[in-house]
Amino acid sequence: MLRAVLLSALWFCGLSVITAEPAHAYAWMIRHDYSACGTCHADPSGGELLTKYGRVTSQLILASQYGHPEEPSEAKEGSDGSTEFQGPKPGLFWGALDLPDPLLLSGSYRNLYILRPKEEKVFVFVPVMQADLYGQLRFGPVTMGGSLGMSKSSPGSLHARAAQVTHAPDGNINLISRTHYVGVDLGNEFVLRGGRLNLPFGVRIPEHTMWVRDATRTDRESDQQDGVALAYVSENLRAEVMGIAGNYQISLEPAGRYASLSPDAVRERGYSMYIEGIASPTFAVGMSSKVTYMRFDRLTKEEKTVRQAHGMTMRWGILDNLSILSEVDVLFRTNASAGYVGFMQADYEPWGGLHFMATGEILDQGQAINSTASPSPGQGDPKLGGWLSLDWFFFKQFEFRTDVVFRQKESPTILGQLHMYL
Repeated sequence: MLRAVLLSALWFCGLSVITAEPAHAYAWMIRHDYSACGTCHADPSGGELLTKYGRVTSQLILASQYGHPEEPSEAKEGSDGSTEFQGPKPGLFWGALDLPDPLLLSGSYRNLYILRPKEEKVFVFVPVMQADLYGQLRFGPVTMGGSLGMSKSSPGSLHARAAQVTHAPDGNINLISRTHYVGVDLGNEFVLRGGRLNLPFGVRIPEHTMWVRDATRTDRESDQQDGVALAYVSENLRAEVMGIAGNYQISLEPAGRYASLSPDAVRERGYSMYIEGIASPTFAVGMSSKVTYMRFDRLTKEEKTVRQAHGMTMRWGILDNLSILSEVDVLFRTNASAGYVGFMQADYEPWGGLHFMATGEILDQGQAINSTASPSPGQGDPKLGGWLSLDWFFFKQFEFRTDVVFRQKESPTILGQLHMYL
């Protein structure tokens, strides 16, 4: 507990002496003066589906430019009241298919290769790591949206089942829906949504296997929950709070010791929230909090478990081509000592669209109070990890990424992804 408090205090003190100079969701977009995620994303807290403005911005800022860069796009109102863009087109298929203003559509495909030189199975190729379609339809202040996709879960992979709509046996293709919701704009600054939503917590990073997302159970792959969320976005402050009703797509093992449990027994209920102050266009600091209760934790097999995570975040665009992201959270759970998790990532972009990233992470999930085992890295003692990454948006709506991951007590792993979005 003392170590967790000291870690949080040191991080906070470090923030207090930082000053940021102005510079001209990926969270590192803050260095381009994009501090509010809802400008480019349909989700006010960022992620997945892009607005028309976001699609144009991704072409101008995200992707590498060869030869003469494209001129910024200008939005003008057409004679019929619709929005017309002069410059890069915001439509699907690289601008070829324009959509009416009330309709947003997109899709995302990723494959994955995994290389573990020290393991028995050295190379694994996953042709479809992600295949999702996203959409949102607006009727005045009311919106309806969500995603549909497919996935293949590995044997014993309880975590992957959380987003499934169909429940075919392991190794088969299943239909999934990560999000689906109905929302309403309450004036210019508030958005109320209900449905299956990404949890408002921490920094929305795409590395869903990073400890900070796994330990807090807030990744965007399968940790979404059903509930009601209220988001607030203004020039200097953004926040969202969600009442969590549980995951109504969850499925249990078809046989075994826990087959007799009802799905309701494993649903988490509670709240999740964040609040972030935007000190300048390139510097923001926030706080997050999450508390949930479940009668049975299907991942750890613990009964009547309360889980808490409380922490702080920072996004800082130091230079035009350098940004720092960080998060540190204190972890609590029933019948266990306190723990903590955190990361810090430096993102350097020497040439438009080409990113070199270095990430350090730390994890201590605490140790069961009734355990007689000695503390080990990650369970009562700190566990360290590091990522070296190359991320290249080599063409409009195409991304290639490779990560070399080093984690204490684990074999080094090389990850590669090819990502295409419509």
